[in-house]
Amino acid sequence: MPQIINLSDHASDEEVHYLTSLLIYHLVERCGGQLEFTTQEVRQIRENLSTKMVQIQLGNDLRLRIIDRLPELQ
Repeated sequence: MPQIINLSDHASDEEVHYLTSLLIYHLVERCGGQLEFTTQEVRQIRENLSTKMVQIQLGNDLRLRIIDRLPELQ
């Protein structure tokens, strides 16, 4: 059964950095080797971070989901 974790509670900073780098590499590779963002897109992403967050779900596979932040985390 998959386990939903808060990486800050379950992994060291080094592990989180490694996992983040690995996921970014995998994403860019799947997108043909290049991702490009405009300044407007970056602005929108930053604005969305106040109400959304990325959840990492570990099980047989690793899944990333964008979910709504709990009100107390906004």
